[in-house]
Amino acid sequence: MRFLEGVNSTFSMEARLNFKHHIATAFALAAILFSGVALAEEAEERVVKEAIALFRAYGVMHPDKTRDPLPRCFYAASWRWTSIPEGLSRKYFGIKALAGLTAEHPSGFHEVKKIFDPEGKQPEAFCAEDQDKEEFHELFEAFKKKVKLRDERKIEASPLSENYRRSEYSFPVFDTRFRKAAFVKVVEERQFIRWPDGKVTPLPLEFMVVAVILEKRNGVWREVESVVTGIT
Repeated sequence: MRFLEGVNSTFSMEARLNFKHHIATAFALAAILFSGVALAEEAEERVVKEAIALFRAYGVMHPDKTRDPLPRCFYAASWRWTSIPEGLSRKYFGIKALAGLTAEHPSGFHEVKKIFDPEGKQPEAFCAEDQDKEEFHELFEAFKKKVKLRDERKIEASPLSENYRRSEYSFPVFDTRFRKAAFVKVVEERQFIRWPDGKVTPLPLEFMVVAVILEKRNGVWREVESVVTGIT
């Protein structure tokens, strides 16, 4: 009987130890899990903070520099999904892969305005594709109305101005120390023309694709190189 009591006692002690071990392991895993979540959230906050500072240093909607309202639909509402050219990825980030770098925007920041205009001062400057088409049609009709009564023998083109321009950006790529960054911007120029017979038509769209490299010096992002990678 004492033998059985000893066995039961030993078993109970082992069971208690195993139970405590499992509990400790569970708490340790939970701590690691929540620590990972906290680190991920902290990393995303840093990315957002640096992205806002980077674009403002580049001159995009800087509160001290962009005091006049921008034209409607001046910026695309969403980030452009594209990669940094292979040569620049290799030169500045040491990437040896055949493909260039691509950055995913942080969760909850798929809208460009949250980075370009975090204060929400100019929401009309950002348009989705369908809204941009509406704006394009309004500009076209306004130009037609403007030149309707002109001399029919005269050719007249719409002016090259911000009102006829639209820019689209990729979310920036950062190195692990937030000392280097890169993004791609696509600028679209639109024009209309009035022909001698009075007919008004849109001209073919003109595009310019630029890859921009920046470095952080003394706590401030500065442009170090811009490369035109495509133009029409």
